[in-house]
Amino acid sequence: MAMVIEIPCPSCEKVLKVPESVFGKKIKCKHCGEPIQVDDLDDLEAEEKKKAKKPSKPGGAVKVKKEEPKKEEPKKEEPKPAAAPYKFEDDDDQGGAKPNPLKAIEEEDVARCPFCAKELDPPDAKVCLHCGFNNLTRERAESKRVWAPDSSDYMNHLGPGVAALFICIVLIVLDIICLVNMRDWLTGSFLETDEADPTNPDRKKLMVRPGAFITLIWAATVMPIIGTARFAIKRLAIDNKPMEKVKK
Repeated sequence: MAMVIEIPCPSCEKVLKVPESVFGKKIKCKHCGEPIQVDDLDDLEAEEKKKAKKPSKPGGAVKVKKEEPKKEEPKKEEPKPAAAPYKFEDDDDQGGAKPNPLKAIEEEDVARCPFCAKELDPPDAKVCLHCGFNNLTRERAESKRVWAPDSSDYMNHLGPGVAALFICIVLIVLDIICLVNMRDWLTGSFLETDEADPTNPDRKKLMVRPGAFITLIWAATVMPIIGTARFAIKRLAIDNKPMEKVKK
């Protein structure tokens, strides 16, 4: 069994039990944390022998001094003991067991939001679902509470688009009807002459060609057709969701 001796701490004067393995080394007091030099085993035995011997003069009488009563001094507050870096095997505290070493908690390498540190779902998500942070623009989207759209909201939003689509279709059909029937409409009118048509002898010549009226009608309807078609595409295909109503 290893040798264990008791030595007093020069700072806090508390007795420490030290094993043989620290003889001749410097240790720290487990109570106050101050360094203590532990002598070798030979030096400790020599000090014990010196203390055992009492010096006396030959033939002289031993003078006994009366001890004067000591004045009680106010007790000084002892410093709080610092945490010991290690414990000896025969310490009474916690059975001399060494404290558990600190360990780092291992965590899987997952993609996390740089703003709220929560896991991104999916890992390559551009916007965090928890806080609204955009990983591309490095900005956080403003969160707001809105009402869910109902059937009346969809009707009010998509109704103008349906009407514009209907007008566009009507104008296109009108242009096609004029292209097909303009010659028949002008036959028998005041624009028809008695001369035969050079292109078709069976018909009479017209003072104004049917293509002029067709061109005039197309010129008048082309801009409304383009405008209504663009509005219908935007409202029915691109922006087909009603506007959000923010809760107050």
